[in-house]
Amino acid sequence: MEDLKRAMEEISKSLQKMVEDLKERKDYRFVEEGDEVRIEIDMPGLEPADIALSVAKDGTAIRAEGARGDRKYSKYIRLPLKIDPSTVSALYRSGVLTITAKKVKEEEIRVPVRG
Repeated sequence: MEDLKRAMEEISKSLQKMVEDLKERKDYRFVEEGDEVRIEIDMPGLEPADIALSVAKDGTAIRAEGARGDRKYSKYIRLPLKIDPSTVSALYRSGVLTITAKKVKEEEIRVPVRG
């Protein structure tokens, strides 16, 4: 039981570090706010129609691509948590693509313990 507890603590620490690493990246920012996440990607010099945004069906990744003239952007972001793809919205303003979505709540399943 102690080994399981230690393993869960290590996984938790690893996930927290991944979130912190994502927050420190220069070309995009990842922010958790309550039950939502916000991802901001720098893509200056484009128009909203120049941007293609897609979300993985399972809510684990986002891809943003854009091109106008000699400006080309391609960003694939593996998310540290799952989002609900049906809640994703995007806004492009002042050279920044802002993507918001609701987090998927983790479900717990009770497992009977036999003796």
